[in-house]
Amino acid sequence: MRFQDIYGHEKVKNVLQTAVSTGQARHAYLFEGARGVGRLSTALAFAAALVCEQPEGAEPCGKCKSCMMSAAQTHPDIRVITNQLYDEGKKSVDVSVDTIRQMKREIYVKPYMAERKIYIVPRADTMTIAAQNSLLKVLEEPPLYCTIILIAENANAFLPTILSRVVTLRFQPLPFSLVEQALSETCAAHPEWEIPSETIPVKARMSGGSIGAAVELLQDKEADSLRDETLRQVNLLLQSGQRSIYDFAAFLKQNKTDIKFILNILQDWFHDVLLLKHDGRTKEIINADKTAELEQFCSRITRQSAAAFPDITAAYAGYINQNANYPTAVQCMAMEYWGEIHDRNYRNPL
Repeated sequence: MRFQDIYGHEKVKNVLQTAVSTGQARHAYLFEGARGVGRLSTALAFAAALVCEQPEGAEPCGKCKSCMMSAAQTHPDIRVITNQLYDEGKKSVDVSVDTIRQMKREIYVKPYMAERKIYIVPRADTMTIAAQNSLLKVLEEPPLYCTIILIAENANAFLPTILSRVVTLRFQPLPFSLVEQALSETCAAHPEWEIPSETIPVKARMSGGSIGAAVELLQDKEADSLRDETLRQVNLLLQSGQRSIYDFAAFLKQNKTDIKFILNILQDWFHDVLLLKHDGRTKEIINADKTAELEQFCSRITRQSAAAFPDITAAYAGYINQNANYPTAVQCMAMEYWGEIHDRNYRNPL
């Protein structure tokens, strides 16, 4: 893995490449960003550059023994830390205090081949307070040869004492055009997937700027079915009868385990509704394959309702994240949607 193989994130790459070329890599970094946006790939490229025997500027040469081992993920001085690395019997993916303690023991052993040792910790924001306190002892007095890279979605999950001792690099969502390019190149490399080319732009826009999420969407046929059913249920709310309220709420109750994905689908749908209703713009819509349905939906609602739908969805996503009563929350959300469509004043009691 080389920096030039990473899509986007130019500012982050520049910081890391400067650290490599000047020989001034810091002892600890925090890579914060959405899952699948490129944090782990960037960490591996950075690690490969740090252990390379003959770096070409800030890039690993790709030819030396260290680079060959880095590419094969067998380099003894590059460690990707998971619970299963130290205990194959563990099923939890949340980083445990025992795992951090094991890592600490390794850190104080000098490098085997390279001048540096690199420890990459995916899902670092799942560490408990005890695990973070254990890690803190290393961050306070790190060995000169060690670099630790914490990978997380949410920096707020860390203790302030951890954050004050790491360099935080934020990975922003990638532009849809770049995600689409990455998907096109990935599909070309995997013709056995048999992905229709017209679905690539849709999946790119649904991904939220994450290549990893887009690839998962491409391969997940159940996700397509769930999206189609979610949008069918929303469009049934256009009917004047109130039965559609209860049918939509029942659908949400039956699919509680997928509610985060469903809420993302709804947010994308109402994003498109707002664009079409207010500006008539079709080039920027996410659900490009549902343009006819979007136009029909927009023809039945007011501009005020189009502006209200995203706020309603965001509000109920917040309630659900805060562990509000789930059946009540989805019932109220369905009622508010129907009320906006039919100019009735249903307001949530939550």
